[in-house]
Amino acid sequence: MKSTSADFIHGALLPLRVPRLKKPLDAFWVPGRRRHQTLLILVHGMGGNFYRSSLKKEWLRQCDRFGLDALTFNNRGSDRAVAHERFSDCVADIEAALAAGRRLGYRRFVLLGHSTGCQKITLYQARRQHPAVRALVLAAPADDLAICRRDLGRRYTFWLKHARQLVKRGQGKTLLPMLYEKFSARRFLSIADPQSVEAQLFNYAGLLRHFRTIRCPILAFLGTREEFACQPVRQMGEILRAKTHSENFHFFAVRGGDHGFHGHERATVARALRWLQQNV
Repeated sequence: MKSTSADFIHGALLPLRVPRLKKPLDAFWVPGRRRHQTLLILVHGMGGNFYRSSLKKEWLRQCDRFGLDALTFNNRGSDRAVAHERFSDCVADIEAALAAGRRLGYRRFVLLGHSTGCQKITLYQARRQHPAVRALVLAAPADDLAICRRDLGRRYTFWLKHARQLVKRGQGKTLLPMLYEKFSARRFLSIADPQSVEAQLFNYAGLLRHFRTIRCPILAFLGTREEFACQPVRQMGEILRAKTHSENFHFFAVRGGDHGFHGHERATVARALRWLQQNV
């Protein structure tokens, strides 16, 4: 990994061991100058990894100032592995990150997801209702089902049917290179089939049934130039507000921000961390 002095962040590489997974996942732990009680766990988006992106580095730089330590890690959808990822594996991956945090001495956690990481932390907390998870941060929670329908247009029905046929014939690993990532037929169905859990998680026109089960504080934010938004982002925020059962929900829009909040990383992260400092 290339780095410059501006990119350099003091931390420690850790092997993240997941049960029944032969090879450990890569993780990077960034404690503060004085150890804090709460650990922020970063869950990257589709095809991302534990270190790439200026947004992720900004979280690692700023956490200490707001009373948090940080852990960022590769999940099984990192980089090119996304093509064949099983979305449901995210629960075990996040559980392993929490277990690593407990071994490091932490008993309080915040789960931060960016993009598909939002779906992953939401599914995890909906299923586990982990009492040590004190808040969720949803950075750019996009609607995969709506994106597929928008981007494929009239081809959506064809590709959905084709992917279902491939899976039925035992050819679910066949790559379908028609979207922003190369997905296997099985992986494509996970985001594009209205019946799949992943597609339902942030289907803003749907029930958001997993999201509704979460009671801990939730912070969500989107950029006003979000390229994956299929409706105005403030409207998306109001839908989340109307459907949440959280004891403490807050949404804000980042003016001029895109999916990665490029050019707005420092201010966006500081705003989110101020909210966490006051609410966790």
